[in-house]
Amino acid sequence: MAGMAIAQAMDDSTTINISLKWPNDLLIDDKKVGGILCESFKRNSSETCVVIGFGINVNLSESAFPKELEQTATSLQIYAKHPLERDQLIQSIIPSMEQGWEALSTQGPSACRLAYSARCSTLGKQIVAKFPDGTTLGGVAQSIGEQGQLQMMPSPSDAKGQSARMVDIHAGDIRHIRTSNVQ
Repeated sequence: MAGMAIAQAMDDSTTINISLKWPNDLLIDDKKVGGILCESFKRNSSETCVVIGFGINVNLSESAFPKELEQTATSLQIYAKHPLERDQLIQSIIPSMEQGWEALSTQGPSACRLAYSARCSTLGKQIVAKFPDGTTLGGVAQSIGEQGQLQMMPSPSDAKGQSARMVDIHAGDIRHIRTSNVQ
């Protein structure tokens, strides 16, 4: 919900198309422009709270990025071709977050999942997942599951030629594999 709300507010404020990379990155043309972190905790036995933190590269020039990030990071200013008013951006994000929370509360998580899936640039891409234990798995991102997990079809099939089974990814670092158009 948070990613969709922030991306929508950024779209509305800049007319730049923002996509989401599972689980928490904001992208422009496959380059990271921002990120979101959420932490939940129990306030009491019946109340759960969520703290949402996010960062957006707003008014950074291309020269502001270190050499190692030039191909993977960007800013709104680079795409808008002019500086943006950060106060106006945050003033559009807050009501968008409120609307997202209202939609989640009234329509439930399945509507949120469908909207997220429509904006998620990870789906349909060849990816490599690096799990918290350090292991990796490659495949194609297929869908977003009922609990928000990324569902991936590993590749290739096993050595006996048997088809792989869908894998649910609940946590990990996802890298989109860029394919070259060699003819």
